[in-house]
Amino acid sequence: MSFDSNPALNFGQFYNTYYKRFVRYAFHYVNDRQTAEDMTHDAILYYWENKKNISSGADVLGYLLLTIRNKCLNYLKHQRVENDYSKQYAELREWEIKARIMTLEEADYSAIFTKDMIDIITSSLKKLPRQTQDIFIQNRFQNKSRKEIAADMGVSLQKIDYHINKANDMLYADLKDYLPLLLIFLKTIL
Repeated sequence: MSFDSNPALNFGQFYNTYYKRFVRYAFHYVNDRQTAEDMTHDAILYYWENKKNISSGADVLGYLLLTIRNKCLNYLKHQRVENDYSKQYAELREWEIKARIMTLEEADYSAIFTKDMIDIITSSLKKLPRQTQDIFIQNRFQNKSRKEIAADMGVSLQKIDYHINKANDMLYADLKDYLPLLLIFLKTIL
């Protein structure tokens, strides 16, 4: 079936011919009807508006399939990044809540001291770039080794060390007023 003869009359027919099958294809991967419909609509419209720039022998189905496939891949990769960030943020928030509960359950000055330090640590981490936060949280709170983090993120150990050192420097600078008290506090415990 050729759709090139009269674009004004044939776009509706072209759209209706391919729309449902590609919505089903996209929905199979993204599992969200509206997203699948938007991807399909955008792909068909893009093809139709740019078909003069695409070689005349191009496979319409193959072109649309590849376009929607790439849209699905990009969508799913973005979802994974958002989920990873949400999970790490939730873990940091959970750690903060547990620390606050512990400080409320304590009745001595060490609890107040701990609460202040936790507030400073939380505030410091929020000031760091997202990647630095992620690496520091994985290393310090999730007990992942530098090698594990580097492998997961596909970066070098030097980059992991850079981010951990950057976070440590920020924490050291923000906690500098507490270091003498921390030494006294640890001395009384030990």
